[in-house]
Amino acid sequence: MNDSVRGTTRVVILGGGFAGVYTAKYLTELLGGRKDVEVELLSEQNYFVFQPLLPEVAAGGIAATHVVNPIRELVPRARFRCCSVSSLDLAQRRVLVSQGEGLELVEVPYDHLVFCLGKVSHFAGMPGVAEHGLAMKELSDAFRLRNHVLRCLELADIETEPDARRALLSFVVAGGGFSGVETIGELAELVARSLRYFPRISPGDVRFQLIHAQARILPEMPEPLSAAARQILERRGIEMVLEARVRAATPGSVYLHDGRVLETRTFVCTVGTAPNPIVQLALEQGGFARAELGGRPLSAFATEPTLQCQGRPGYWAVGDCAGVPSPSGQGLCPPTAQFAIRQAKTCARNLLAAIDGKPLVQLQFRAFGSLASLGQRSAVAELFGLRLSGFWAWFAWRTVYLAKLPGWVRRLRVALDWTLDLFFPRDITQLQVLRQERLHVHHYEPGEAIVRQGQVGRELYLILRGEVQVSSHGGGSLVRLGPREVFGERALLEDTLRNASVHATQAADVLVLSRADFQALVHNLPVLNDYFGELLRARHPDRMARGEPLTRQLSVTPEPPALERALPLELRPN
Repeated sequence: MNDSVRGTTRVVILGGGFAGVYTAKYLTELLGGRKDVEVELLSEQNYFVFQPLLPEVAAGGIAATHVVNPIRELVPRARFRCCSVSSLDLAQRRVLVSQGEGLELVEVPYDHLVFCLGKVSHFAGMPGVAEHGLAMKELSDAFRLRNHVLRCLELADIETEPDARRALLSFVVAGGGFSGVETIGELAELVARSLRYFPRISPGDVRFQLIHAQARILPEMPEPLSAAARQILERRGIEMVLEARVRAATPGSVYLHDGRVLETRTFVCTVGTAPNPIVQLALEQGGFARAELGGRPLSAFATEPTLQCQGRPGYWAVGDCAGVPSPSGQGLCPPTAQFAIRQAKTCARNLLAAIDGKPLVQLQFRAFGSLASLGQRSAVAELFGLRLSGFWAWFAWRTVYLAKLPGWVRRLRVALDWTLDLFFPRDITQLQVLRQERLHVHHYEPGEAIVRQGQVGRELYLILRGEVQVSSHGGGSLVRLGPREVFGERALLEDTLRNASVHATQAADVLVLSRADFQALVHNLPVLNDYFGELLRARHPDRMARGEPLTRQLSVTPEPPALERALPLELRPN
């Protein structure tokens, strides 16, 4: 039973991005001290990320914690619930969420539901990109990218094999929109300013490539600014790979549809998005109208200019998941932060008007322009019809985003970061906070080496899809293996050199288990212990004592915590 029966109207907001946080902020400010309306915001993280500054976080120009704000601090008058939305019960007007350990579903009733869920990464049709590509959507993505780039520099500084060193010093970014252009510009600055600490690496050794499907980068901006951005980046040595699409990615290469192969150990993919699964489910099964653009249906809610979902009183959509008619009368509002914030303000006003039985107002907004940072004190910008490029565009970019950053404390910290960055070198400290030995999937294209003879073996491989060939330099081809078959098992017995090479004969997806993860699995799951015990005894009878449990013959004590990180909740031991 909803709280409205007891005299309280409940407004539930899904999403903690620009749209969700600002809708909650404006609505609670309009409510003041009213007790008859309760606002609850649901988000998977308890912080709000100011995404326009993420590329600078990745480049080390801003501290990671300076671009985030606690949601409870931004919307102190709203109730906040840190949880994951599992499903919607539209008939009973409730949201089902998992929180804490996620063992139970909790009901969150509502009278008004506001969808503010952004896009999620989606790389269907591009094998290996999800496994080997680096994203740029979350704070963790920026932190991971920065550490990865610094690690590549450290490895390249001591690498003697030319091809491996060349791949370590090649940086590829896919996507010529705002995110991709700003990311490659900032990464180029990070590397350029870090080379002073790496005397064995010269600027000519480093290569940057930007892949874009269209003929010009920044297609959202006027063509003169797009051309100016390209000239600035090319002067800094960044290569444009235009009218090209990514087909696949492997640990050391990016494959394009036109047949080209870019050798790299750093691949950042800013393309490939899909609607949030909750939005997709509501559109497919909830009876909501889909937005259309040029006659093409979109994975977004069709809304009125008031932000209310078409034909669904009590349901609202703001931001990326909303197809809001543009106030200009042409098409839909673009999925940018400035439009999301203004939509949130209009939605908050109309929510309160709907609760009080008053007329709703339509969205009225004219964008002030667009800006894109290119790194090294350069940018391109269009502000109220004025077009700028170079230093003054960069100055305008920083001024605008500093003013829009929520909270005076964060503004002061970012301003201090920027000031110090003008006079001091970048910090090249590489912080490794993630466990290195973990379960992961690798994708390989035909002909690529998975294991090379002579390498030290410490991992087990399980073929999920495709086919591989095991061969020896002295004995030729040994065997071909397919799905559900394993190789590299000798690494589980001792640190030894590989006595054979393994190459992919077809496009292959391979599950890779470190020794620690494998031992944790077989130690806790008897069925795996028995299976791998028999396999190892059949392939290596000289190394395995028949009748002895597998775990007793492994040289390293299993680590139970590794199992808990590798298995779903329902398979974890008590």
